[in-house]
Amino acid sequence: MPNTVLILEDSKTQARIVGALFEKNGFKADFAHTRSEALHKLSSRGYALLVLDVFVGEENTLDYLEIYRRAASDAPIAIMTAGKRDMPLAGSQALNKARRSEVEFLLPKPFDLNDVHQICAEAERIRRRKGPVKRILVIDDDAHARIVYRSYLEEESFYVAESSSVEDALVRLEITRVDAILIDLIMPGIGGITGIKVIAATWPDVPLIAMTGYTQNPENLEKALSRGAVSALKKPFTQEVLLSEVKKALSADRIIEI
Repeated sequence: MPNTVLILEDSKTQARIVGALFEKNGFKADFAHTRSEALHKLSSRGYALLVLDVFVGEENTLDYLEIYRRAASDAPIAIMTAGKRDMPLAGSQALNKARRSEVEFLLPKPFDLNDVHQICAEAERIRRRKGPVKRILVIDDDAHARIVYRSYLEEESFYVAESSSVEDALVRLEITRVDAILIDLIMPGIGGITGIKVIAATWPDVPLIAMTGYTQNPENLEKALSRGAVSALKKPFTQEVLLSEVKKALSADRIIEI
């Protein structure tokens, strides 16, 4: 039997279009067109994924997110929004509210088959983890560095998402709920120094660890701390150092240091 996705969308036409995209990715689609209908279906069966339109009739779905979470049990949640996907730095209230509500995925409209494929793959990855884990976002334009940090963190059972830039992190559909962020300071685009403020506006309560290999400019590390990073690491660093800083950032008692 294929995994089943429950799609909450008040437009029956739009619901069928979205359902077809998931079915092409191996999911069976089920539909609800009101909150009460969705909650009734969630009470009667389990789903592998819950896809909710942010506006259903006159309701904002995010206002009822905790009710959906309880009803959906461990199923990840994707929110469909009309956010400004082509303007990530401008952002949108709906996108940021969805992120701050800690939904697993965003689907800014219009989305396509490849977008849905990303979410289906990540939903399956989450399902295989079998239980809640801390999610770490690594932002670094060095692909080799991302591989190394990912291996360090996954050995300790962290869930790791990757991005090559701040801009990429803001539009990646599968990067929504994170518990800590590891960010390089020198990158193409807006880079990490400016990016810290952008990231903090998107995930205001998520601890951020800065890192850089350009240690001839120590003021970069100081700037990162002054802009909100909880700690700053000089590359290269060992697995033990990284894990220590991540665990410290995730703890209640954070000590800021270089």
